[in-house]
Amino acid sequence: MKKLTALTSSLGAYLTLATSAFAQETVETCPTGSFEPLCDLNFANVIPALISTIFIIAIVIALFYLIWGGLKWLTSGGDKAAVQAAREHIVAAIVGLVLIFLAYFILNIVLQFFLGISLGTFTLPQIPRP
Repeated sequence: MKKLTALTSSLGAYLTLATSAFAQETVETCPTGSFEPLCDLNFANVIPALISTIFIIAIVIALFYLIWGGLKWLTSGGDKAAVQAAREHIVAAIVGLVLIFLAYFILNIVLQFFLGISLGTFTLPQIPRP
């Protein structure tokens, strides 16, 4: 109990005394120079870009899984168990691709309804090159 009391009192003292050190200083939250377009980022710009990137990565992974299943089928040598395992890989990859596309369309409808943004029309701010 003494350790807990000592910890909370020292943590409380630390947090209450640290705020006065920077009370008079103004901090610029927007960077200047070539990073200035980053100030225009908001929730409506970042989320669609992040979601689209995740969907692209998921599609690439599902396509590699599909190719892997096809290669397993080709190298099965007529073994029924190997052909069945390859067929299961291919079916799982196709089901995964269908689910990814359905999730994309459903999420696009939900975002359009609630936020008024679409995943297909997002634009990333361009950072000028020096």
